Amino acid sequence: MGENVLRFTLGDFQCVSISDGVQPIDAVTLPTFFKGSSPGELADALQRHGMAHDHYDLQCNCLLVDTGSERVLIDSGGGPFFDASLGRLVPGLAAVGYGPEDIDFIIITHGHRDHVCGGVAQNGDMIFPNARHVMVRGEWDYWTREADAAALGEEVIEDLRFARECMLAFKDQLQLIEAGDEIAPGIRSIPTPGHTRHHISVAVASGDERLIGVGDTMDLPIHIERTTWHPAWDELPERGIESRRMLLRRAAEEKALIHGFHFPFPGVGYVRAAGAGWRFDPL
Repeated sequence: MGENVLRFTLGDFQCVSISDGVQPIDAVTLPTFFKGSSPGELADALQRHGMAHDHYDLQCNCLLVDTGSERVLIDSGGGPFFDASLGRLVPGLAAVGYGPEDIDFIIITHGHRDHVCGGVAQNGDMIFPNARHVMVRGEWDYWTREADAAALGEEVIEDLRFARECMLAFKDQLQLIEAGDEIAPGIRSIPTPGHTRHHISVAVASGDERLIGVGDTMDLPIHIERTTWHPAWDELPERGIESRRMLLRRAAEEKALIHGFHFPFPGVGYVRAAGAGWRFDPL
C-alpha cells in the first residue's frame, strides 16, 4: 500500500502503521543512541543489523488503531514544521481512506516533539479537529512548565519550547489521564517511565490478540538484544531499562506484537526469547 503505510489486523481491530518520515542521524549522534556500549561492541552490533557506522535514517512510525467505533492514533509524529523530512502522517492516512477529521483520539506517549507536534499546523490550528489528545497528567505538567525547559540547558531550549508550544496549542482538546488508565475499550496505557519521567506505552487487545506500542522505551531492535544500552538523553536510565525489560517479558509471554516508533518501517514484529534475553522478529 506504499512504502510508508502497512495495514494489518489485530483480532477485530484494523491497524495501520504509518511512517511520518525519517530523521537523518550522523556519525557523531549515532553512538549516543547506545550509551553503555563499547566502541567494539557497538561496531559489531551495527554490522550484525546491517547498519552503517557513520549514518542512519531514523524512522518515525505512528500507529492507527481502528476499533470499529473509535479511531485511535498512537503519537502524531513531528510534522513538517518540526523537520522538513517529516509530515507524512496525513498523506499516509489518506492512502488508506482516513481523513484528519476521522481521528477520535491521539495518545501521546511522551512530550518529545517528534511525537507531539504532528497534529498542529504552522498557524497553530489543529490538524485533527475532532481528536482528543490523551496525555498522562505528570508528563503534561512537566513539559508545559517553562521552568523545567530552562533548567535543561541552552542547547535544547528551542526544541523544548517548540514542543511546549505544540502541546499548549492542543490544550482545549486535552484529556489528562493517569498511567495505567483505560483510554478506549481494548486500549490501555502502561506506565513505562525512564525515557521521560512519565513516559507511557500502550496495550491494545482484541479477542485473543495483543499489541504493545512501546513508544521510545526502545529505539531500535538492538535495544531488545542489549537492554542495558540506552539513548544518552534518557531522563531516568535505570528506570528506562526496567521498563523496557518489563515490556519485553510481557510481549514474549503474551505473544504480543510490538510496534516501535523508531524501528525500521513498519516497526511491527514479535519479541522472542533468545538465551537470557530477547530478539526481534519483524512482521
